[in-house]
Amino acid sequence: MAGSPNEDSEGSRITYVKGDLFACPKTDSLAHCISEDCRMGAGIAVLFKKKFGGVQELLSQRLGVVLTVCNGNMYLR
Repeated sequence: MAGSPNEDSEGSRITYVKGDLFACPKTDSLAHCISEDCRMGAGIAVLFKKKFGGVQELLSQRLGVVLTVCNGNMYLR
């Protein structure tokens, strides 16, 4: 998993890393925006749903839908 940093004119830094997103350290945080119906039926959303679950809990809260995973824990707003 090697990264290549790129800096823009304002000093912001983005590092591109190739590898398994879900194999990142527990100290890293993952977040993914989903639609309000919480279907998560395509793309990387399917992998988030399989790995972290919590879809029924999101639906029951009738939120504007916020799911954040930080240090291996799932937080709902």
